[in-house]
Amino acid sequence: MAAAARHARVAAPRYEEDARPGAPAYAYRAPHTRRRAAQRSRRTRAFVAFVVVLTVLAVGRVALSFAVVQKTLQTDAIVSEARGVGTRNDELEGTLADLGSTVRIRHIAESQLGLVDATHVAYPTPLLPRTITASEPGTETASVR
Repeated sequence: MAAAARHARVAAPRYEEDARPGAPAYAYRAPHTRRRAAQRSRRTRAFVAFVVVLTVLAVGRVALSFAVVQKTLQTDAIVSEARGVGTRNDELEGTLADLGSTVRIRHIAESQLGLVDATHVAYPTPLLPRTITASEPGTETASVR
């Protein structure tokens, strides 16, 4: 009889209108317990959603910081390269000025090409063609123009 009483105590629902036929006693929940469980479930979902959103924002922040660092490094590399190109350009301009100076050109012309001053050269006088003009009828004279 003790076993039957124990079984009867476990199987008997608290409220007869809420009891489901064939459901075990531990499956029965009172209305306020169901409400509390639903609120707990909503809070849990809200907490999980909050944690997910917070995690996504944190990952986005880290990714953005990483992108900023990468762009800063690229900008520094470009600035350094621009400075190098400017320095090389200045060197080339100096070389161009040295190569284009008249003193250097004259030295190369004298040493490699055999340039001599114009005072040492004797130029022959060019021969001009002769033209015949008649000053008087019957006499012809030659003149050089």
